[in-house]
Amino acid sequence: MTPPPSSSPFQQRLARLKHQFLALIERFLVIAEPLIRRVRRTYRQEKTHLAHILAPQRAKWVDPLWNNLKPLVLPIATGLWIRTRDWLWHPLLNLLERLAPHQVNRWRTLPASRRHSLLFWCVATLIAFTVLIPDRHQSPDEAVVHDPDIIDLSQDLMEPNSPQWIVDVKPVEVMPFSETLRVSGKVEFDEQRVARIGATVTGRVTEILAMPGQEIDRGTVLARINSTELGQTQLAYLKARAANELAARAFDRAKILYKEDVIAKADLQRRQSEAETTAAERRAMADQLRVLGMLPEQIEALGKTGNVNSIAAVTSSLDGTVVERKIVLGQVVQPSDALFTVADLSEVWVTAQVPEQEASLLAIEQPMRIEIPALANQNFEGKLVYVGELVSNETRTIPARTVLVNKDRMIKPGMLATLLISGKPTERPVVPATAVVREDGYDHVFIALGDNHYKLTVVKLGPETNGVRPVLSGLEAGTLIVTQQAYHLNTERKKRLSGG
Repeated sequence: MTPPPSSSPFQQRLARLKHQFLALIERFLVIAEPLIRRVRRTYRQEKTHLAHILAPQRAKWVDPLWNNLKPLVLPIATGLWIRTRDWLWHPLLNLLERLAPHQVNRWRTLPASRRHSLLFWCVATLIAFTVLIPDRHQSPDEAVVHDPDIIDLSQDLMEPNSPQWIVDVKPVEVMPFSETLRVSGKVEFDEQRVARIGATVTGRVTEILAMPGQEIDRGTVLARINSTELGQTQLAYLKARAANELAARAFDRAKILYKEDVIAKADLQRRQSEAETTAAERRAMADQLRVLGMLPEQIEALGKTGNVNSIAAVTSSLDGTVVERKIVLGQVVQPSDALFTVADLSEVWVTAQVPEQEASLLAIEQPMRIEIPALANQNFEGKLVYVGELVSNETRTIPARTVLVNKDRMIKPGMLATLLISGKPTERPVVPATAVVREDGYDHVFIALGDNHYKLTVVKLGPETNGVRPVLSGLEAGTLIVTQQAYHLNTERKKRLSGG
């Protein structure tokens, strides 16, 4: 009996490759299994959520439409399937049974769900290959002719009547670029340099001495108020002062009589208690007068002269400008009313509410530019002096503030402003703003293909800063692009497409 022939080295190598390939596929399936389960779970969740959202629309529109079309669609679909099965599918199966009977039997032994799945994926793969595989037989010239995004300027150089295009082509550069955050804000008073001044007593306004826009000093009288409360308190103070002086003199006499053993110690202690009680009442009434706005020297003069004056003065508590007045003559005011607003406008605050997603770009002493539209978009330089520690639950924003010097008083509180906050510079590919063409709501640039061919390409760019825009996607560093005449080049491209 002859031994079986040994396999050739090629067959052995092929078998090893087969085993390695199967082992690689098995390892890939083991690694990808958790991801596949996660994708399936997410797909089921999103499918259920989408079905829940679309259920009302389906009940309102799709189901009535299908009920109306079903008597017409089902007979046509059934007839097409029967014709396809009888004329194409069954003859094809008979042919396959004659050519490969064993494979057809294996196919028929598979479960129906498995066969349907294989057929579906085969058809899907065929369609994908048909759509995705490019036409390799198309020449570059034909691609240029049939691609509407490519413009050919090579013929213009040979025709004497054609315009001479001066196209500046440069590579995409990589340079330090700092992300600029644009935030809307407004000008406000410096809260350490503003005072809202009110009356210290309840009364009627008898005189107004300050007008909006007037420069005043600390202690300047802004208005006068006639207050019955002030007169009554002064009268009560005079009574308490007189009672205290009487009790003090009685106590002094009691001390002399006690030394002479004329009165008992109990009488001395009673007079001492009366003197101390009236002294406390006198101090309390003096404190009440100070609360009502009287100065210590005025209280002392009141005690000496006894002249009751029910006119209270409203005085400024700081140096600055009267920016607001809220009273008129004869108006009755309360201590809780703000009658005047006085502010030092030499410095103002510019505040903004920054979204919490941009909080990583904020830092104290960070440089920024401030644009104020009311001042013809004049730019001011500043630094970030305050970043809030809390995020607003309502707006999900963080307060930020800078301080501006307002020497000429041009910046008015209440003006709208835009804060341009510069982030930390990083190396990024950038393109000049002049190279960008806005088309159909997207940013485009012209890429140089060579031989005076330029292709309009969609790119994703960041906001402009200092005349350049960072490349987010769609371009690589070193790619040749058109940096000048891009807009006119796009106009010429559309003109040629329209046949003009």
